[in-house]
Amino acid sequence: MLNPDDKGIAYYDKAKFHAGFAGDLSKEQADFMYASQGAFHAKGFLTPVTKAAWRDKPSYGIVATEDKSITPDIQRNMYKRSHTKITEIKGSHVVFISQPQAVAKVIIAASNSKK
Repeated sequence: MLNPDDKGIAYYDKAKFHAGFAGDLSKEQADFMYASQGAFHAKGFLTPVTKAAWRDKPSYGIVATEDKSITPDIQRNMYKRSHTKITEIKGSHVVFISQPQAVAKVIIAASNSKK
């Protein structure tokens, strides 16, 4: 990730995007994703959460085991703190694109759960 610009917008470094963000996609898919990414405001990393839904609702999460943007251990630790039901899927940060059926199963399970 590049440092934010003067408006606080951050972008992933193009030279590192494929390997670091979408390593399980083709270069063409990764290039398209890079070219079409929207603005990401760095303050999103700094804004505190005031009401976490996982405190009142069942929480399901996916650990993308090949993620180089948010390492799997960090994902596991975040999910453990929120008592999230974890499913591990082999994939990059964009596992929802590379493994859509596996991700859909987690979404369906979450939609059928009750607290």
